[in-house]
Amino acid sequence: MVPRFEKRVRAFAADISGLVIVFILAAFGLADFDSSIRAIIQVTALILTFFFLIIFPHLIKSKQTFGKRIQKIKVVNLDGTEATKFKLILRELFKYSASTLTFGLYLVIAYFALTEKQVSRTIHDYIFKTKVIDLDTSPKNRQYTDAIRTDTMKNTRLE
Repeated sequence: MVPRFEKRVRAFAADISGLVIVFILAAFGLADFDSSIRAIIQVTALILTFFFLIIFPHLIKSKQTFGKRIQKIKVVNLDGTEATKFKLILRELFKYSASTLTFGLYLVIAYFALTEKQVSRTIHDYIFKTKVIDLDTSPKNRQYTDAIRTDTMKNTRLE
């Protein structure tokens, strides 16, 4: 099943929140240190946080970041098979590098280019030949229920 746009955004927001919290703490919580030592500690803290929040989850069995796990979505290959750890890590590195280098503009463009009809893919999904699937198959997760679907929607398969 294809996850809705909101699920992908919430998953990304949960992942990036941890990085932002550490960035804020590192930027303002180390005022007592010398500026060169403070810079080393800040960079080290951000790199370690990025590794443990974004990269490390792809190395364990679930291959899902915290945000993807709480939203019950997962990145897989186009054919639905399990993506390799290497591909998932490269995908994340590309996404965050492109976002950082463009000051976040990449993410805006990527999410506007998100396709939701048959598969859920953004620019980095097209590059790495992946898609995002929804693991939540509960009836409440469906976008439209039969009660609110009109006959026209049913006949023309508009969803």
